Amino acid sequence: MSSASESGKRYAGITTDDVITYLQEHPDFFNEHPEILSELDIPHATGPAVSLVERQVSVLREQNQQINRRLHELIEIARLNEELARRMHQLSLTLMDAGDPREIFKTLYDNLTRNFHADRVVVRLFADPAFLDIDAGEEFAGADNPGWSLFKSIINNRHPLCGRMKHQQQVFLFGDDGDNIASSVMMPLKGDNWSGILAIGSFDPDRFQPGMGVELLANLGEILSFIFKPWIAE
Repeated sequence: MSSASESGKRYAGITTDDVITYLQEHPDFFNEHPEILSELDIPHATGPAVSLVERQVSVLREQNQQINRRLHELIEIARLNEELARRMHQLSLTLMDAGDPREIFKTLYDNLTRNFHADRVVVRLFADPAFLDIDAGEEFAGADNPGWSLFKSIINNRHPLCGRMKHQQQVFLFGDDGDNIASSVMMPLKGDNWSGILAIGSFDPDRFQPGMGVELLANLGEILSFIFKPWIAE
């Protein structure tokens, strides 16, 4: 026997005739074990034409590669989400330990700009401050500010909104730089007798898209509402 394709050649005690006989007696073998097809390399003397078997194997291999790529993507997303959740937890602890609103806002802005690669971060509270001895800051827009109506639906829905915000919303939140904000996420802030908005803006139109996951940001909105409560007039 000079060729590996010759009938009767043995491989670890099994001859090619044994394999042929087995497959003939079990014609559904590859249907029951399709994963094997993706690992086989079966040449066919068909010239430039592609045989059906070759096409099937090619499709299976491509599907297998796509599944592997998707699996790696999901693993990476899970890793990033775990890291982001850890950072959010640490941010929440830092904010709760802040001594006054100015420290709260600065810590919040610095952290979200860094961790979310944001170009602008803004808080607007439709409430009056509960303190007189320190500067309230532009974050306190006032309980009677008519700008509240621009965010009424977001606040009432109590769920973050991603995408391109309306022009009036951009101007109210970001002033003259509003037109440069190409995408954003707006998170409602809500108390017993007050409301507000936390907005993260980006110059990149693809940074915040409708339908993206915002569960962590929704949790942050609830935490911030709790943290701001002692500093807001009843």
